Amino acid sequence: MTSLPVPGVAPVLRGDGVLLSAWEEADLPAIVELADVEGVRWSRSLAGVRSVADARRWLAGRSGPDRVDWAVRDPATRGLIGRTSLHRIVEGLPSGEVGYGVHPAHRRRGVAAAAVGTVLPWAFAELGLRRVELVHDVANAASCRVATRCGFALEGTERSALGYPDGRVADQHRHARLATDPPGPLDVPRPTGVEPVEISAGQWHLRPPSADDAADALAMIRDPLTVRFNPVPDVVDLAGARAWCERGADWSDGTHATFAVLDATTGRLAGNVSLWQVDLRARTASVGYRTAPWARGRGAATAALGAVSRWGFASLGLERIELPHAVDNAASCRVADKCGFAAEGTRRGGYRDDDGSREDEHVHARLATD
Repeated sequence: MTSLPVPGVAPVLRGDGVLLSAWEEADLPAIVELADVEGVRWSRSLAGVRSVADARRWLAGRSGPDRVDWAVRDPATRGLIGRTSLHRIVEGLPSGEVGYGVHPAHRRRGVAAAAVGTVLPWAFAELGLRRVELVHDVANAASCRVATRCGFALEGTERSALGYPDGRVADQHRHARLATDPPGPLDVPRPTGVEPVEISAGQWHLRPPSADDAADALAMIRDPLTVRFNPVPDVVDLAGARAWCERGADWSDGTHATFAVLDATTGRLAGNVSLWQVDLRARTASVGYRTAPWARGRGAATAALGAVSRWGFASLGLERIELPHAVDNAASCRVADKCGFAAEGTRRGGYRDDDGSREDEHVHARLATD
């Protein structure tokens, strides 16, 4: 197949909170920041970008007759907040593939979906494409969410189709959107909510939170160690704690399964553990936990993490559960090790404090096959 004619310079496109334009020399330092642990994890092209010189070489390779590459900017400041491209543009269907990445300081704010949503109308109207594909590592749950928000249908899983520079090979999801598809997310089958359950774990009992837990939950949330490593800044009084417990008990959207951890003898709250960022389609989740100060040193976190992980693998069909924590939180490292979560590395600036500073995180993970 031959390539379709594409513009030599990326056209300026304006979308929902994003401005797409050509790359500039001033973007080079921000490109280096794009290549953090998370960025390199999912983007093969960014591997090896560690300096401005590396970024310049990377940028030089982002042009050609079969691609258009954009810097994604904040419309107000023109600062770089991400990148997106339309590549592998060929005649035939005609078709192309969309790719993207988000600057670490702007992740989880809808930048990727906004950028992709801006590229699609241009690709269909101006280039005359009939089909745009979006492929990603099956473990990249965030990309599944971007695809769904932008109306891409999941067409299947391709086994061992994605190779990485370090030799890793992964399965990938293939999504696609057609020019004839209706606006908005497509009406395709999606996993439903998670059914609440209770789990017995020796001297601990796990169940969905209850409004009756509010007083102990507030005391746990206000504890200095909890504030340091796992804060809940919007909970400042009993009413807020009650609302927090009620949100934790609602598993209907399928994105989390949150448990109150109770002393099985006294019934008092000892902590909580939550599977979050649950993606039933990608079969992945993250996990986090808190221990009330009056229950520390009794193994509550280890027992709860082990029980919830086993349940997630067996009942939800999860294949990977990731456990991130602040590098200074040595206790969480010990809990992760005891529960078989392998240390995979340090995510630089992976956690943002309330004061705006960023902290490094340790990343552990356990697979269903471990």
